[in-house]
Amino acid sequence: MHKNQIKKQELSQQLNDYLEECCFDVQSLSSSGLSSVAETQLARILTKIAIGSATVWWSLLELKDFVNIRKSLKG
Repeated sequence: MHKNQIKKQELSQQLNDYLEECCFDVQSLSSSGLSSVAETQLARILTKIAIGSATVWWSLLELKDFVNIRKSLKG
């Protein structure tokens, strides 16, 4: 494997480990009758959705750059 790929995988794993332990405190949900466990689960789901969306967006940008570079090399 390439040195940069290994570093990216290590960083990705560190981020995943951090986000697995991290959750946002959603104070406004407690008034609606949700338990703290439900709040924690909801916060984790919302966090994973946000991170997943950002990952997809970043991957699309990388793919777009790849296609543009490939076109410029061929043309």
